[in-house]
Amino acid sequence: MKTAVISGGSGLVGKALTKKLIADDFHVVILSRSYHDNEENISYINWDKEGWEQQMPKADLLINLAGASLNKRWTKEYKKEILKSRLGSTKKLRYYLEQSGDKPYFVNASAVGYYPTTKHLTFTERDVFTPHNFLSEVVCRWENETNAIKEMGIEVACCRFGVILSNEGGALPVMAKPYQFGIGGNIADGRQVLSWIHIDDLTKAVLYIYEHRLTGIFNFTAPVPATQSDFGRALGKAIHRPHWTAVPRPVMNAVLGDQAVMVTEGQRVLPERLLTEGFTFDYPEIQSALNEIYSK
Repeated sequence: MKTAVISGGSGLVGKALTKKLIADDFHVVILSRSYHDNEENISYINWDKEGWEQQMPKADLLINLAGASLNKRWTKEYKKEILKSRLGSTKKLRYYLEQSGDKPYFVNASAVGYYPTTKHLTFTERDVFTPHNFLSEVVCRWENETNAIKEMGIEVACCRFGVILSNEGGALPVMAKPYQFGIGGNIADGRQVLSWIHIDDLTKAVLYIYEHRLTGIFNFTAPVPATQSDFGRALGKAIHRPHWTAVPRPVMNAVLGDQAVMVTEGQRVLPERLLTEGFTFDYPEIQSALNEIYSK
């Protein structure tokens, strides 16, 4: 049986990956910041405690998802926590790998916030940018932390997640709330592009790049991005609710502050490398993705 270690395993992506990995005959070890009883095919290590490294198994796959949630108001102090938590977890794992000499396949989470916001341009992994706002600075510094891991001769993949669609958590339940009350509609002008991915395609893609030993940067986004307006109409159709209102940009800025950029602006990001490497999406278009999620 293969072994996968996940930091940040209690979040939306971590839980989905754990289920997928167990189905693929992995034993999963979750690095947690609190005590948990072990379960069938799942072990827990409290990596806030001294000596956690001695409990680590020899892993085939190491997945770093740890980081403070982006779904809280971005105060000055919380911005520091968003950055610190991501850099800190990667440094901690790097130090462990240096000391242990283990060489698992290493997956580091990242985000499409690396790319500039635009309504007209399309980006792939070939496009390179310097930081241009808070999110892009976080992503650049987070990905740069993996360079030292690569230098150890470890295979590293950085996965830039788009908006992850699942009814188990993340952004979608929040985005669906206005529709459930019958007041869903455009945010700002609705033309901002949403680069998204179904949670099942995300977990499938992680296993795919591991099995094919693919390294480097990967955009984890569906091949057909959607404007916010198109997304809203598809969501309304999936849950049988109207899409008719409009929330002006200044209102979102007032309510969310700097965090408003996540819903009032967007980027058209394509998964060029996944497609080139032969990965097949089960949910390439927004309507089929939302229909599947809300059919459960």
